[in-house]
Amino acid sequence: MSRFQKNYTILIACTGKAPITLSFQPLVVMTAIAIAVTLPAISIFRVIHSYAQQNSQLTEKNQALTQEASNILDKVEGLETEINTLQERAGLEEATSSDEVPPEGGIGAPVEAEVLLAVARAKLPVLQADLRGEVRPALEQTLDREDARPVGIPIKEQVEISSEFGVRRNPFGRSYEFHSGLDFKGAIGTPIHATAPGVVIKAEWNGGYGYHVIVDHGYGYQTLYAHLSRMAVTQGTLLERDRVVGFLGNTGRSSGPHLHYGVYRNGHAVDPKSYLD
Repeated sequence: MSRFQKNYTILIACTGKAPITLSFQPLVVMTAIAIAVTLPAISIFRVIHSYAQQNSQLTEKNQALTQEASNILDKVEGLETEINTLQERAGLEEATSSDEVPPEGGIGAPVEAEVLLAVARAKLPVLQADLRGEVRPALEQTLDREDARPVGIPIKEQVEISSEFGVRRNPFGRSYEFHSGLDFKGAIGTPIHATAPGVVIKAEWNGGYGYHVIVDHGYGYQTLYAHLSRMAVTQGTLLERDRVVGFLGNTGRSSGPHLHYGVYRNGHAVDPKSYLD
């Protein structure tokens, strides 16, 4: 700064006119120029910085909304999958979503976070209503029906099947007859267990089945336990699965100690082998 003179004079000469004299101080002029350049630059920087901060905040907000929407959608999709599984198990038709929002801009275009969040929030009440209104009652009925289905062998000890379901040779003659159950060969006195919960509708003697018990399990299922040596229940007894109903014997029309086990569906005898597992 010491190299600059304090004052400079510029003469502008014009023909026939008095010269124009301009005097100035370089330091003052340079300071003014620096101020004139710096102030707009500072203002522009402040504006750019402000926009950058706002953009950063908006980006963070958008990312947070997108993450929230993604989390909710993941839960919604999981709930949809579970409900569809329950609907299938209950024999209901799978629900189809009608509140999908297609992305703007064509297939594969990104969807804004607000739209994703709106879709996710809109789906939850619909799914909850489906679950409460239709799926849960149907599922409860299905579970009751599944629980009523006879399952397993009524004898806990290892036994062999001595006569299959279907047409067989009459053990007391040369003719053929239809055998409406399975015969399990075993020792007299072996405990016989109910294969499903239900109520005893018969516990009595007759000439064909001897001492026998019939259990009604609901939903069209009944089971028969015949040729018992003695019975452990009476008519009207409520049974849990695996409750002892009697003991293996050789009463009635029997060619040897065994259990005749029958399964009936809607009043018709069915092959008990389909219900052993």
